[in-house]
Amino acid sequence: MEEYSEKALPPPPRKRFYKNKRYWIICGVLSAIITLVVVLLAVFVFFPKIAQDIMNKSGISVNTAEISFVPPSSSINAKRQDTDMNTTFYMIMSSKLTNTGPFAADIKFHNPIDVFYNDTLLLGSITLPNTHVAHGGGLLDATTPFLIANTTLFAQFAKEMLAQETFTWRMKGKLDITALSRTATVNLDKNIVLQGNYNYLNVGMNGFPNVTITNFNLPGNAPGGGITVELGTILVSPSPIGVQLGTIALQIGYNGVMLGKVTSENVTLVQGENNLMLKGTLVPQKDPANLDKIGVLFSSYVAGKMSNTTAKGLSCAPDGSHPIGWLSEGFQSVQLNVGLGLPQPMNIIQGVNMGQLAMVFNADTPYAPVTNAPAVTADYSIPFGFNLDITEVSQELKLAMANGSGEFAAISVPPVPAQSNQTSGKLQFAMNQIPITAIPGKEALFNDFVYSLSASEKYSFLVGGQVVTKTVTPIGNLTLSGITFQVPTSLQGLQFLNSTATTVNSVDVIGGTHQSLVLAINVSMSNPSDFSIAAGDVSFAFSSGGQKLGDVVLNNLDLKRGVNTVAATSTFDPKSSEVGTHLLSSFVTGQNNDVNIQGFEGSTPVASLVKALSVIDIKTTLPGLKSTLIQKSKLAVDKDSASTGIVHVQVAIANPFSAALKITSVVSSVTYKNVIDVGIINQDLANNPIAIDGHTTGMSDMLDMAMNVDPTAVANLMRVLAVDANLDTKPLDALYGMGGFHVDNQQDVQPDPGLFADFDLSKFVVQAMKVLKADLALESGLQVDDYSTKLTFAQQGVAVETDSSVVSLIPIVGQPIVQKIVDGAKLSFTSVILSSPTDQNFKVQMAGSITDAGPMAAEIAFPQPLTVSWQERVLGTVSMAAIKTKANAGADFKVLGDFTISDQAAMGDFAGFMINNDGFEWDIRTENVAVTALGVTFSNITMAKKVSLSGAKGFRDAVTINSFDLPSNDPKGGITMTAATSITNPSQVGFILSGAGFNAYYGDVLLGPLASDGTANFPPQAAAKLNMRGRLLRQSSQHGLDAVNKVFSNYLQGKDTPLTIVGDYGSGPKGQVGWLTKGFKAIKIENVILPGPKTPPTLIPSIKMQDLQIDFVKSAYAPPTGSTRVEAQVKNPFGFPLGVSSLTMDVTASYNGKDMAELKIPNQKATTSKSGLVTTQFSNVPFSSFDNAHNTFEEYLTAVTSKGNVKFGLRGTSNAVAATAIGAIPLSGIGFDVETALEGFNNFDGKTKILSLSIAGGTSEHILVKLSISMNNPSHITITLGDMQLSTIMNEYRAAVGDVFLRGITIKPGNNQFNAEMHMGGSNEKALKQLLSNYMTGAKVPLTVTGSQASTQIPSLKNALATVKLDTSMQGITDKLVKSTSVKATGKVIFDKKATTTIVLRNPLDTPFSIHSIEAEVYTTVGSDHFKVGHIDYNLPKPFTVPAKSEATTGDWPVNVDANAGQLLKLLGAKDLKVDLTQNVSVTVGGPSGFASVMYYYQNSVPTNLDFKLF
Repeated sequence: MEEYSEKALPPPPRKRFYKNKRYWIICGVLSAIITLVVVLLAVFVFFPKIAQDIMNKSGISVNTAEISFVPPSSSINAKRQDTDMNTTFYMIMSSKLTNTGPFAADIKFHNPIDVFYNDTLLLGSITLPNTHVAHGGGLLDATTPFLIANTTLFAQFAKEMLAQETFTWRMKGKLDITALSRTATVNLDKNIVLQGNYNYLNVGMNGFPNVTITNFNLPGNAPGGGITVELGTILVSPSPIGVQLGTIALQIGYNGVMLGKVTSENVTLVQGENNLMLKGTLVPQKDPANLDKIGVLFSSYVAGKMSNTTAKGLSCAPDGSHPIGWLSEGFQSVQLNVGLGLPQPMNIIQGVNMGQLAMVFNADTPYAPVTNAPAVTADYSIPFGFNLDITEVSQELKLAMANGSGEFAAISVPPVPAQSNQTSGKLQFAMNQIPITAIPGKEALFNDFVYSLSASEKYSFLVGGQVVTKTVTPIGNLTLSGITFQVPTSLQGLQFLNSTATTVNSVDVIGGTHQSLVLAINVSMSNPSDFSIAAGDVSFAFSSGGQKLGDVVLNNLDLKRGVNTVAATSTFDPKSSEVGTHLLSSFVTGQNNDVNIQGFEGSTPVASLVKALSVIDIKTTLPGLKSTLIQKSKLAVDKDSASTGIVHVQVAIANPFSAALKITSVVSSVTYKNVIDVGIINQDLANNPIAIDGHTTGMSDMLDMAMNVDPTAVANLMRVLAVDANLDTKPLDALYGMGGFHVDNQQDVQPDPGLFADFDLSKFVVQAMKVLKADLALESGLQVDDYSTKLTFAQQGVAVETDSSVVSLIPIVGQPIVQKIVDGAKLSFTSVILSSPTDQNFKVQMAGSITDAGPMAAEIAFPQPLTVSWQERVLGTVSMAAIKTKANAGADFKVLGDFTISDQAAMGDFAGFMINNDGFEWDIRTENVAVTALGVTFSNITMAKKVSLSGAKGFRDAVTINSFDLPSNDPKGGITMTAATSITNPSQVGFILSGAGFNAYYGDVLLGPLASDGTANFPPQAAAKLNMRGRLLRQSSQHGLDAVNKVFSNYLQGKDTPLTIVGDYGSGPKGQVGWLTKGFKAIKIENVILPGPKTPPTLIPSIKMQDLQIDFVKSAYAPPTGSTRVEAQVKNPFGFPLGVSSLTMDVTASYNGKDMAELKIPNQKATTSKSGLVTTQFSNVPFSSFDNAHNTFEEYLTAVTSKGNVKFGLRGTSNAVAATAIGAIPLSGIGFDVETALEGFNNFDGKTKILSLSIAGGTSEHILVKLSISMNNPSHITITLGDMQLSTIMNEYRAAVGDVFLRGITIKPGNNQFNAEMHMGGSNEKALKQLLSNYMTGAKVPLTVTGSQASTQIPSLKNALATVKLDTSMQGITDKLVKSTSVKATGKVIFDKKATTTIVLRNPLDTPFSIHSIEAEVYTTVGSDHFKVGHIDYNLPKPFTVPAKSEATTGDWPVNVDANAGQLLKLLGAKDLKVDLTQNVSVTVGGPSGFASVMYYYQNSVPTNLDFKLF
């Protein structure tokens, strides 16, 4: 430049230089020169430095890398077959060059390039090809041999590459960069970056943490022992480095047991999933402990549980046969932790056949029948091919209904020998003396099970449970547990023993008790089922035609399969019913009868058999006797039999039974040819019975027979017998005509003396009687041991032996003519009036007539008084004047007489009968009637007439109480009563009495006396008015009070009361007359109406319950209920004092006009105030909702829960005890219908308070919080709810954050405190995070506790509790979590911004918590400077746990320092350093399996120690 200045002209002195054109030309030239110089300097002087700087800043990213031991086909080394694979392998690498600068350039590496590990350890060298870069980047793809420098170091690297997450390679060497026509040699010192699944430098394989078994198979026995195994495996490699492993070998194990060795061929690991098939052998085991562990592994696999197994690398042979040392050594560092399991248990047991069972029931253990099953067979399938022999099984089984009703019984089978056939899939074992035990609470289902077995032809049910087996396998003896199953099975049922007919083989009477005959019955019955059943002593009802006749007892009943011959003992009570009587009768006469053997509730003492046996109904036939009972008979006649009618009979009786028989009575009609009535035997033989030993024939003593001595009947019998004996009947017919007899086939023969020549009547009768045979219709008193009954049957044609005594029957047909006339006359009365009665006699006025006295006039005289009898009892005699009759006209009469009483007792009975019946008959008789006719008097003629008169008919509907009054308490005690009555006498017999007294009854209770007020006149067939006066008596018995109760209750209900009026006395002029009084006492006039008021009085106008106790735990729709104070107002309709001392109530409660429930309150004590307010109480009374009113009941409970006052209706009746002058009167059926009200819970004032709170545990679903809460019950109701579940809502988020559980609670009036559990959890993670953070930082959190349909399992309360909505708040804890921190740093912190910290944590909870990760910001104040120190963002390698109520110190956690150098210097000089923390922590509360959440937490002024070292 100086030379250039010397040659230039000096510038003009005045012109500015920038205005000179030459200046700008010179500047342009100079600028171009300077630019060129700068460029040349950059290219030729600075280029090497620039190239080195670009290389330093550039990067090499390896996208993929593959390690192979097969020379690439394009490699120059491909032809080299002698390469040592232990020192050389081939790497195929695809890389990307980045940040290479703005210029295009060619790069040439100075090969070989050294590869270092951990910066200093030389692994080996590679050869890189030339490449080109442009626009800041380029590609570097290389296929290069890797020459290993040190196999020991490379083996160590291989271990870390396979086992760790990261590793670093560093390449060092030189390369030439050619750009801008310049070439510079620069140093290569570069970390290789691989783009893997992790954002780390050089991603390793991390020990292959993600390994999955996709297939587990044990196909068969290994030839050399053990079991072949195949494992389909997916091994996920996170590394982009692929490795050719070839044939790999691994050792598999479980829980410290080496299971065997597996191999896989042609393995080349690539990034991502690698599918491997590992094959090998499970080796035999000798150590019992190892076999136990393998048994656990197999059991877990079978049960669908995951087991942690291991696979440890052994060797790698890339060529399939020659392991490579460093690769195998590295592979040996690999230990795979593999979960082996199935998503669900294996279905091994596929069917169960119980085989033939023997079940033994016992009353002491009715729900645990002992069972024997010698051959239980299970169908099973093992999905493996190796030999597995099951030698022993034990089981815990459950039986369940096939219809889904649930499990009902358990079978615990201890270890028993078993036989298995793997080919057929059959497993067989025996159950010996194993109880089938009903599950507690499932007895009803167990009863159904037994019932179904008894009823069904084939019954199906479910059997399932867990099985433990001992097995023999090629690797040793294993115990397999966890085998679960549930399969249907079935048994052939009993079919109620009706599959085939039950046959009665024989019946024998073997004895008798006071209640019944005892029969020995031999029957054959078939058991078609798969099981025998031993039921102990079983009783069945013995019935016929639907009528129970006795009980059949089968002692120690043991029904085997097939046909069983069973000896039964039966009771038979034939006299208990007509059916029984008929059955006995038809049985002894040889007829077969259909009978039933039926179960009933008491058939067995075994509770589980009751339902099944109670419905047994076996139909069978009871065969009749094959022989007759009566073999023959004999007849004897007394001389006076014609007058007495009594003859004598002796019979021969055969006993077909084992038990001795006694005939204690005989009642039998005796006929001839079932037409002619011969007589009746009716004799009580109790004192001298006919005794016949078993299977013998006995003769009776002579029995009296009342012979039919009616002359016509005897005449007819004689004529028929004469005809059957082939005798001449003309003489007999002539005699019959004279006596006026007309018998069958009688000839009209006029008496002719010639007929009777040589006629011997006695001989005639004897010959005729010899052909007599008796047809019997028999009813005998039968006694077998202590049992007596009536035996009714008929037997035809019994032979009768007779002798000459039969001639004594001839007088029966004598004196026919006169007696016929007298007998044909008729005597009748129209009225009889009794007056002036005394105990000995009375006056009588009789009006009547005699008719049919014959075709001739006659005088009938009564020389002696007539005997008047009633019902064969002589009442007395009455004098009567003679009566003259006219031919064919008879006579009317009206006479006075004196009646002399001969039997006052009979007279009293007659009077009572006459008063109480529609009519009566007098038997008027005399043995000495003198009849004079046609000038002839016939003496000693008997007259016996029956005279019928109408009775008083018990005065039924004849007495009317027109009115009555209870004016006051009576001076004699009780209450005075007056009545105005009308009485109609319907009888033809009238009375004129001085007085009559009666007693009034209700039911059988005497209410009090009533008497006529003056003379009592009862005219025949006429009416009379009678005023009565008396009193109600005081009642001392409960029965009497109940009766009075009914009378008063009827009156209160406006009802009439039917009374019974009973006669008390009748009196004459001299006072009470005994027989008349007795007759009056027979008066019992029922249904005499005591009229009630037209409008029922209201006795109870109001009712109120002042408090209430109700227990819904015991019943949802009939909860036990009580009240300590019930008030009812009583309005007394009577004029005498009345006080209620006790009462019952039958109440129907209604709500909104709908009936909902009833209360049946039993008798309770009560008090009555002067104002008539009755106070009582009750307890433990079901408040029973009607089946069709559950909705109304629930609406009422909802109103009581949500409202402060609830109105409802009470309607029903009450039975009360009232104190009166006649006693404490139970007043029954008092009706009421009132509206009342009850204070409600009013939503428990809408709030609750948390008294204490403790976090006590956690599960994967929730945090367990222990609570103590209080809530107010503003009502007077005590309610027992049992368990209650409420939802907790966090108001800030309106989100559910958990459920509160209260167990077994009873809410009483006033403040209540309860212990509760809160399960803090839910789906709103944000709300849960905030709630947990608020609690840990001492904040107060507003909450709402709400009910729902799920709040209770009590259905009637679901709607009610769903209305609950309570405000509350949760106060957090003030305890600090962080006690102190300690920070460690070195002088490098200023540059790398890295430090570590340890933290002392406190756990104030009652459960441990574990920290998984933390994001924290740390602030502090030094002087006036508040600044951020740093932050932590750290995922812990394993959870850090702080035990409950304890402290724990963390390990070193990394800190990212945010403070600048000046702020850090201030920290070094600070004293009492404290920091402020804000953090989000990922925690698990409640242990390892506890609740996982993220918690925000802050804490200020945490003491901090700073440990700073310069180096």
